Amino acid sequence: MIPDRDFSSRRRPRGRGPFDLAVLGVASALLLASAYAAGSAWVDARHARASLDEVRREIAAAEDRAKALQAAAGGEGEVGARAVWSATAPPPRVVAALAQMLPRDVRLETLTLRYAAQLEVEMTLTASTAADYDRFLQALESSPVFDRIVLGDESRADAVRASVRARYHGGEGS
Repeated sequence: MIPDRDFSSRRRPRGRGPFDLAVLGVASALLLASAYAAGSAWVDARHARASLDEVRREIAAAEDRAKALQAAAGGEGEVGARAVWSATAPPPRVVAALAQMLPRDVRLETLTLRYAAQLEVEMTLTASTAADYDRFLQALESSPVFDRIVLGDESRADAVRASVRARYHGGEGS
């Protein structure tokens, strides 16, 4: 028996060739690779979000500790300011800045450094002449590292004996 011939105008589905199978295999591999990459990115994003949340909690805890320390210090970060001043303006540096301004006949009798939010300097001086003492005051007033100069008790008998307060702020020449 001979099969009847089909003379219809419909196209017959052709069989899958090796090229079609290769393209299908590559497309399937790409689909699996992109699904793996998307899953991996999602997991990485979850880890990053968790890490960010942990860092935010640590920052909040550190801010709370800093506020507690400020409250315990009784001021706006006075403990921190003291630490900064202690590191940036140790006594030898302040004494050296003063020594550069002292005329030969002016002697520093006492020096008190008060490290707080600002570095306050109190000193008692003895000068053999009023001119030497005045020269020191002019140098102190024109100094780039001292300001807010307040004159205290002063005695101009034979020699000048005086107390002076100033604020040390470092800057140039420190």
